[in-house]
Amino acid sequence: MPFTQKQILDSVLDLMTELSGDWEYSGEITSETRLLGDLAMDSLDLVILGGELQERYGQLPFSEFLAELGKQEADQRDVTIGELVDLICRQQQRATAPGGVA
Repeated sequence: MPFTQKQILDSVLDLMTELSGDWEYSGEITSETRLLGDLAMDSLDLVILGGELQERYGQLPFSEFLAELGKQEADQRDVTIGELVDLICRQQQRATAPGGVA
């Protein structure tokens, strides 16, 4: 049974709070928190995050998602936790659709 968007958001927020001990960020982490601008995540942090998310939710197009992000204008290269949750929800819907691939 697929997770609800709220369940995914809560889980991702918990994960980000766990991982935030390694970052210089003391603010509240919400769905509007930006991975690069607010949390100052580097490439290793993103790899770790991607691995954790795939462990929890199965195969995700995380590297493709980040590659698309890299094609954007420099001042637009960021993603919020809410957008990350949307990615997980979309992938989950594809995987559970008839003929879908996880």
